[in-house]
Amino acid sequence: MSFRITKIIAWLTLILAPIVMVMGHLGEHELRWKYNYISTFAASAPKDYLITAAILLSAVSLVCIGVLFSLCSPVKHSIVSQISSMLFGISASGLVVLARYEERAIDVNRLKKMGYAAIRTQSFHDTGLLLFFYGAVLALLLSGFVVILQTSNWFYRINALIISIFGPLAYIALASAWPKYVTFIDNSAGVKQRAAFLILWLGSILLLFVRSRSYKTSLLTN
Repeated sequence: MSFRITKIIAWLTLILAPIVMVMGHLGEHELRWKYNYISTFAASAPKDYLITAAILLSAVSLVCIGVLFSLCSPVKHSIVSQISSMLFGISASGLVVLARYEERAIDVNRLKKMGYAAIRTQSFHDTGLLLFFYGAVLALLLSGFVVILQTSNWFYRINALIISIFGPLAYIALASAWPKYVTFIDNSAGVKQRAAFLILWLGSILLLFVRSRSYKTSLLTN
């Protein structure tokens, strides 16, 4: 029963989060999604409360996925699966910090002029972002690896391999200059950030599907 309830909450929050996020980008404002970070929308957009709600929904979904990963009876005693669950928790905690401490300035020069309070808030904000992103990247990488090792079904192994690849792929999407090679998109921070987050979201969707199915059919073995 606990597995079913957790799974329902995970699916609902994971599906609702991007919908609410898109709604938060709407309205009349001068911000542009190609150039401005999601955090900038959360701090300055007319519907910034929806961005914050989407962040919190994402945090709930990550917690639920981590719980589901540890609840699966065939792997619940595996230390590696427990580490994966903790990484999802770390990532979720980063999102909570992001929701609590809004972005104060988009660059260092502006931040220096705003004083200690702004610098403190921005420091917490940046820490939350790092916890979320690197926690999610490592969680997907490790979770997929665990499934590969503990199932003999090739369908699930292939999907688990894709999940593991999604982790470093999200990092590449955020850190590399790939947009300049796409003729209709310039090399802007907003595009890279949203592409990275989309990859993490797709990886979470696939992991939730694989973990739910493998639990039902008992495909994973000790």
